[in-house]
Amino acid sequence: MNALESHLHYPLGSALPTPGGSIEVAPGILWVRMALPFALDHINLWLLRDCMEGENGPIEGWSVVDCCIHRDEAKAQWEQIFASQLQGLPILRVICTHMHPDHIGLAHWLCERWKVDLWISAADYQVARFACMGANGFGGERSAAYFAAHGMNDEGSVEQVRARTNYFPNLVPSVPDSYHRLMDGSVLEIGGLHWRCISGYGHAPEHIALYCEDLAVLIGGDMML
Repeated sequence: MNALESHLHYPLGSALPTPGGSIEVAPGILWVRMALPFALDHINLWLLRDCMEGENGPIEGWSVVDCCIHRDEAKAQWEQIFASQLQGLPILRVICTHMHPDHIGLAHWLCERWKVDLWISAADYQVARFACMGANGFGGERSAAYFAAHGMNDEGSVEQVRARTNYFPNLVPSVPDSYHRLMDGSVLEIGGLHWRCISGYGHAPEHIALYCEDLAVLIGGDMML
């Protein structure tokens, strides 16, 4: 065990959200957890209490942060959440921290379902759009050769990459046609609170974490800061 882990504090202990349910981790911040059919076997998603200007004045609702993969089981869990966790309020926008399938896979469905916009960094939006429309889906012969040239030479791993020709489109069949750009240092007002965008590079092209100083809450996606 890493000795540094003894310094970590887990305020919720071993509590986990139930499928189709949520846990409030701070005022107006709901934690949602959905299963994945691969490792890692789950993803943490978030609902942030929000208010946005509509045609006839302010609209109360929720912002979604990250989406899960395009999968019927995930859609069913979202429908449960819509029915039981939103206090009768709508989804107002969809925010994606980055373009990996478990984070953006249902963005198109959520945006269409609620007639709302996607918020994401420019680099991650463009890469996701290319990947779900492109021919190789982050796999195939050229991708296998690329990984092999950079040191991943065991045949089993190379063959897995070679076979993944439809990997991304299967999990992310489409993304919304337009988006609002998030950039490092941008500040989103969500429910009267200010969330600062923090870019990170390496895990994804332009990963965006969200930090609310008022609540001392960081939503990191898959990025450690």
